[in-house]
Amino acid sequence: MKNIKNVLLEHTENKVMIEFAMQFNITPMQIIEPNKSSQISDIRHLYCKLRHDWHGVNYSATGREIGRSHATVKYGVMRINELLKLNDKKIVSMWSRVKNISGFYM
Repeated sequence: MKNIKNVLLEHTENKVMIEFAMQFNITPMQIIEPNKSSQISDIRHLYCKLRHDWHGVNYSATGREIGRSHATVKYGVMRINELLKLNDKKIVSMWSRVKNISGFYM
């Protein structure tokens, strides 16, 4: 049986998602799965912000990466931006852990 990291690399080659997930000690599949827990939702929305606002990936492409619609990605980015504006300590701390992940891997 293949481990989840290898499966994800074979299918999406998304090294950004792998590095991102490692920062929170979760698997990339936990970002993709239909999990509505607040912790995973926050992480998923942070991923959307990273990809859209910092890496310049459009909402539709980010949605395809995580199996969501472009509208869901847009909502996630807006939600995180609002929480950052409000200086939400949890979100600010989480964002500081991942905001420097590069969008360019060879």
